Amino acid sequence: MPTVDALKHAFQAISCVLPPPAPAAGQQFFALDRVEHALRELRDPLDQARRQGGLLNPWALMGLKRDEVRTAAALAGLWLPEFGGEISLKFLATFLILATGYEDWALELRADYRVDTERSPLGDRADRVDLIVETRSHLVAIEVKIDAGLGERQLDRYLASVRRQADLKGLTPHVVLLAPYPSPIDGVGSANWRDVAAASRQAIRARADDRTLVEQLIGRFGDHVSGF
Repeated sequence: MPTVDALKHAFQAISCVLPPPAPAAGQQFFALDRVEHALRELRDPLDQARRQGGLLNPWALMGLKRDEVRTAAALAGLWLPEFGGEISLKFLATFLILATGYEDWALELRADYRVDTERSPLGDRADRVDLIVETRSHLVAIEVKIDAGLGERQLDRYLASVRRQADLKGLTPHVVLLAPYPSPIDGVGSANWRDVAAASRQAIRARADDRTLVEQLIGRFGDHVSGF
């Protein structure tokens, strides 16, 4: 049976794969398989904590706060089909519908999809996008902002890069700005953190007592980001 020490160990494990941003200007990389593994390790101890009298918001305990890089990495982990199966797929599909207006994301994702963090659409070291969702027919780039502003012509560069990459692969391109403010340019869709929270709620059961651990983690993540 998981103990308090096991719960602490699980939180320490995931904190290791979501380090704080380095002071240098360069972007950081995350091994997404390690994020997935750490989230899986949390299931049993968090379930035990819930059964023993409630569950605090694990994302607050992990010190996610308003950190853009760590929040993007956690979101990518929750969207992985290996983590939450149909629930993770529904979370991602609902968000993409809100962000792009395309209605058939659930069908598209069920065929196959992958999620990457901090990937350059053209494979070089410039213009790394925070999140990339790639399916058999679509390439979606999501730039994540919480408190920071946009760099000069940042979205224009991302849009050009994603379109070139999608053209090379025969995919339909989408670029989305996930931020508390709308996209300032045509061709880049807008989504906000309330959309993430709404998508998380639609992916899980309404009654908290009936939710699985995956649903608890996704629901609490939505609670955590709803005020961004």
